[in-house]
Amino acid sequence: MAFADIARVELFHLHVLRLLGTGPIKSHLALKGGCNLRFFFGSVRCSEDMDLDVSQTLEAYALREKVEQILAGRALAAALRAAGLELTRVSAPKQTDTTQRWKVGMRARTPGGVPLHTKVEFSRRPTREEAVLGAVSSDVLAVHRMLPLLVRHYPLAAALRQKVGALVGRTVVQARDVFDLAVLLARAGHEARTALQSERARLPQAAERAMEVSFDQFQSGVVAFLDPAHAEMYATEDAWSALQLQVVNEFERAAQ
Repeated sequence: MAFADIARVELFHLHVLRLLGTGPIKSHLALKGGCNLRFFFGSVRCSEDMDLDVSQTLEAYALREKVEQILAGRALAAALRAAGLELTRVSAPKQTDTTQRWKVGMRARTPGGVPLHTKVEFSRRPTREEAVLGAVSSDVLAVHRMLPLLVRHYPLAAALRQKVGALVGRTVVQARDVFDLAVLLARAGHEARTALQSERARLPQAAERAMEVSFDQFQSGVVAFLDPAHAEMYATEDAWSALQLQVVNEFERAAQ
């Protein structure tokens, strides 16, 4: 997928967030994962999919009604049309008490438009992390010519702990988790040690897993989704090795 197409998917994510922010449902949601890093913490990596947490007090049927209203609504269609896009397919393949997932297909409204695909997933699981209301990065919004946008999301320390959990907990380690941790650790600076205090027992395992990812995995899973202005600096094996070591060294310092 070309970066221009990835940017179109990001535009869709932002408009969905804007529409989710209307009405009382907004207080039950918290943006997490790669979109959180991109929209709030200066990450240059765009995400294929968007993940949010939803409070256990919000019934699954209420969330489903809201999301399906948004995806079928005129407001989203008009916003996408203005960007030369249209929805081609919407499905809700998983709707349980813990996970609600929608798959979306789009295409450019021009002859030969490339099919685009994304998922929006909501998780209803217990968490000790607290979300905050924040303004999406003006740099990101400027790319898409969007007005200011407020979204509930997880702050830096929480996002850092969540990424350690993802790195350790996945069956197959993902290159994007290592890259995202490098972004968050650099942003946290000296505060990383405090943020990771509760994760100290898992940091040695996290360091081992960070070193498992090959350069080929990094290229296909991360570099392809980077802003072209930054992709070149990460396009070598030496750059990937340096990034891995940066994460491992920060884990070692935090574990002391």
